[in-house]
This record gives sequence, C-alpha cells and structure tokens, in this order.
Amino acid sequence: MKTSEIRILLLFLSFNIGGLFSACTKEGEIVVTPKVLSEYIADMKPFVMTELPVVRNCVVGYDKGNYSVSLNAVSKTALTVVKAAYLAVLKADSALLVSPTVTIPQLVDGNKTLGAPGKVYWTGINLCDKRPLNDAIAAANTLNASIPAGTTPGTVPLAAKTTYTADIKTASTTRDATTTTIDRQITQAIDKLKTATATFNAAIIK
Repeated sequence: MKTSEIRILLLFLSFNIGGLFSACTKEGEIVVTPKVLSEYIADMKPFVMTELPVVRNCVVGYDKGNYSVSLNAVSKTALTVVKAAYLAVLKADSALLVSPTVTIPQLVDGNKTLGAPGKVYWTGINLCDKRPLNDAIAAANTLNASIPAGTTPGTVPLAAKTTYTADIKTASTTRDATTTTIDRQITQAIDKLKTATATFNAAIIK
C-alpha cells in the first residue's frame, strides 16, 4: 500500500472506528466510554488544518510534495481537478469544525468525505525530490542534441548515439513514474545517466 493510501486509511480508521469510543480498565474489566463532541473535534481538526495549506500550495513539479507526471497541460489540468475536489471537502469539514451547532454524526460523515478525494489527490503527489534527476536529463538531452552521429571529428558513431538516447529515455521513465518512486531509485537513475554520459563523451571522435 502506498504512503498516501496509508495516510488516508489511518485517518479513517482512527476517527471512525477507534474514535467512536475510549476505553479504560477498571478492576480487570474494560469500560467503554463514548467520546464527546469536543473529542471528535480535537481528533479531526489537526488533520484538516494541516492538509488545507498543503493542498492549496500544491503545483505541478518534480519536487517532493508537488503533483507528479510531466510538466505539461495535461498534468496541470489533472491537478486542477483533483485539487479542487479535495479542497472542497476539506473546506466543508473546516466549516463544520467551527460551527456552533455541529453534531457528532455530522463530523463522522464529514470525515468520511475525505477518503475518496484524499486518496486520489495523494496518489498523484511525489514522495521524493525528482528535480536532480530532471536536471541531469535536461543536461543529457542538450549534450545529445549537440553531437551528431557520424564518422568525422566532433561526431559520435551512430550506435553510441542510439545507446545514449535510450539511456536518457530510461532515466526519463524513472522521473515520470508514479509516486511509488523513492529516493534510492532517483539516485540510481542519476548514477546510471552519469555513467552513460561519460561513455558517450568518450565515444566522440577526436
């Protein structure tokens, strides 16, 4: 299960299952005490208040915490949709939390509304910083474009160029992968691309 899914699941379980009652031990017996309204609010408020600014400030990008995928119109449109959906329920719940007439059933229902849009939102968020890999890919693309394939000085054999192009594509696939990508994979992709770049440079005909 992804970190984002666990985050939403833990919220749901803690508030809707474990949060229904509090328990204590009395002379060897478990005494179950229903929670009061203020306890429900205390459980829910920190999460909602923390999520709101995070979601509001989210943009499309390769850094940790921002919306993944390629920097293009499609990903920006996707972010607009999932961001609006999650913000809508977060704002609704924040209004409930300060309402003088709020009831426990309303809070429970409000908490449930966070699950689906929250899961969709966090599924698209980077769990690690992909910017170093993106920078390495940009530099590799620039180098590859500046050296033509050929047999004269200043060119590279076609096989070397084909291999380097494939290496850049592999690195790009890692960069643009879903949020299952972790720091170790980014580091490995950068190291492999550095090796590929060194090999390509060595193949340039002098």
